[in-house]
Amino acid sequence: MTTHTDRAADTDAEQIIGEFYSEFPYPWHATRLTAPDDPSHHPALLAQELGDFTHRRLPPDARVWVPGCGVNQALIVALRFPAAQVVGSDVSTDSLDLCRTARDQIGATNLTLREEGISDAPYRQEFDYVVCTGVIHHHPDPGMLLARLAAALKPTGVLELMVYNAYHRREITAFQEAMRLLGREQDLWFARRVAGSLTRDSELTRQLRADLGEPEEQFADSWLNPCERNFTVRTLHETAGTAGLALEAPCASPLATGLDLYDWRVPCDDAQLRGRAARLTEVERWQVTQALSVDRSPLLWFYLRRTDNPWPALRESDRDEAFLDTAFVPVTTSERVWVMGRAGGYRPLDVPQPLVAGPAPVVPWLPDVADGERTVRELLTDRGGVPNRDELRDLRIRLTTPSFPHLRAVSAPSAA
Repeated sequence: MTTHTDRAADTDAEQIIGEFYSEFPYPWHATRLTAPDDPSHHPALLAQELGDFTHRRLPPDARVWVPGCGVNQALIVALRFPAAQVVGSDVSTDSLDLCRTARDQIGATNLTLREEGISDAPYRQEFDYVVCTGVIHHHPDPGMLLARLAAALKPTGVLELMVYNAYHRREITAFQEAMRLLGREQDLWFARRVAGSLTRDSELTRQLRADLGEPEEQFADSWLNPCERNFTVRTLHETAGTAGLALEAPCASPLATGLDLYDWRVPCDDAQLRGRAARLTEVERWQVTQALSVDRSPLLWFYLRRTDNPWPALRESDRDEAFLDTAFVPVTTSERVWVMGRAGGYRPLDVPQPLVAGPAPVVPWLPDVADGERTVRELLTDRGGVPNRDELRDLRIRLTTPSFPHLRAVSAPSAA
């Protein structure tokens, strides 16, 4: 049972974070913002990433919540979902002010901004899609925040969540602890002085020196955050479970795609190990992948679902098979673009631009022959056959997801 004292502590913790990000607003405004001309584009590609090639999982006119939205996140989401109604929440007044200014410059009328934390948010089964990236790990009780996010989701809703990778944050956690013990945990000048004076060679020293040249907001965000709880796949899975949520699928985020970690395959070419990993549950396999990748990615980025979600709980192999049995056409939508001027403020480009489709397709010829009639299985069979399971998963992700928007389904097996 949550008491008045508990609620006050939750509010205090979020207020501390709000004050920190008001002093060090980060990240800064994006230098380039885009919105697809087709309002169904991003909802359809997100549904495809979850294995729904019928595009029913997320409606274009969805209700969307972006808690802990900061300077950019809510505006980016509102532009990606121009037919949706988007609510952005944050406890940092400065971050909200910066976001509000950019929203008004661009004219994103579908975005509402509210000064509120997750712990006291009133939402119950209201949102089709919740985007919470880089937030719950800055609270002493992330499980409580996850429960609030679960409560805000409709039963059929999708939660996109990013948290810190514990294996990647070891040196940062150690430095934060040292600053707390010295009583200077938010003293940027003192922290940079310490960072430049360390004499013992270590991974910590090397990372600190590499970051000394970064702007102060970026250095503070990495090294001086007043509250941080890091995760492994196992602890995220367990924490989600207590909140009535389940990990559904890895999110092929732009950072993950840049680091080649979007498919969460076990990073090994030993056939026996890969065979053993294939017999694990997906959560167990993701744990093995994280453990063997150690600190390669700073983040764990996943889609989650309520445990009472009526949609079928698909495995990665189910998504792969549905991909094979679907017919696609090339993505042809264009996008409106705004760029940050040298003096600040956004200005639109005069004409819509071709959609930036990300890295080149892993099979360059497939988008050229996708005709909306033949399935992927038929197209691959005509060219030599269906690839192995790992190659097939790579193909699906790098052709049909928001980070790789090359193909859009036009027919697919009926969802259960």
